[in-house]
Amino acid sequence: MNQNIILTIVEFVASLLIEGVILAMIFNFISNKNQAKQQEFIATELNNIEKQNKFDYEQFQNSIQTAKQEIISQIKESTKDAKP
Repeated sequence: MNQNIILTIVEFVASLLIEGVILAMIFNFISNKNQAKQQEFIATELNNIEKQNKFDYEQFQNSIQTAKQEIISQIKESTKDAKP
């Protein structure tokens, strides 16, 4: 009887260890899969932000160029009018 109890306890502990290892592997796999999806999403978002920033930069450059041309034109007009 005593030997049966010891074998049952050993079997129970072994099954707990095996189940724990299997569950840890499953949770690790799920975690890695979710992490990969998250990294892919972040990479896509960063790419979108980079495209938007590039577009904004080009728009600012165009606005600056237009303003520069307008200022030069106004200076030229005012110097024409100022000459006697």
